[in-house]
Amino acid sequence: MTEIKTSAIIPAAGSGTRIGGSIKKQFLKLQGKEVLNWTLEALMKMQSFVEIIVVVPHDEVADVQGKIVKWFPVENNIKVICGGATRQESVYNGLSHLEHPVDLILIHDGVRPFIPKSSTVDALSNLYHSSDLDGLIAGMKVTDTLKKVEVNLTIVETVDRETVWTVQTPQIFKLQTLFEAHKFALQNSINATDDAMLLEVVGKKVGIYEGSADNIKITKPFDVKLAEWMIASKEGEI
Repeated sequence: MTEIKTSAIIPAAGSGTRIGGSIKKQFLKLQGKEVLNWTLEALMKMQSFVEIIVVVPHDEVADVQGKIVKWFPVENNIKVICGGATRQESVYNGLSHLEHPVDLILIHDGVRPFIPKSSTVDALSNLYHSSDLDGLIAGMKVTDTLKKVEVNLTIVETVDRETVWTVQTPQIFKLQTLFEAHKFALQNSINATDDAMLLEVVGKKVGIYEGSADNIKITKPFDVKLAEWMIASKEGEI
């Protein structure tokens, strides 16, 4: 079986303003272990990466480097770098700090500690062997009825939910295509909310695979309580 050389970029430079309090969400503790620790541990249990680049706020770089040494004392392929003003800038910083040639780049939010392992491993293989796709991203089919509304909250129409998915990470891309899309965005002042959008802008094809309802993003106080419950209920599995 051909080895798929993959590196990971973990954006964890958010301010965490929605969650409140003085501790950034990536450093909140779940069952005594920080969210970022859970996320990195899940990634490394999933498969081996050529290198993992963690992107954090500029004033947290030295602190997180010290934490990672304690969390993973035998790992030497994790690098901590300074993030940018936006998530897009942070990912580009990560791409710019890659030291080794790889086939694929996996981008995963530092505040999603429950990565869907099996579907992600399958996605890596599927993208690597695809001559048609340049990216594959995790998502979930929408089950609620969707309404398009005006600014004044008047309903305009009902949206066909069969054509709509909510998007998660991991998002996986062929390295060269992702790098070129980011450079194009930088040169043309294009701002995107996720990396898949950048590939869409330059006309590349991105597919979607089914993620997991467990793959929650820690953004609000309720998410912390839910994550605590999930860890307790999955004891011995994660």
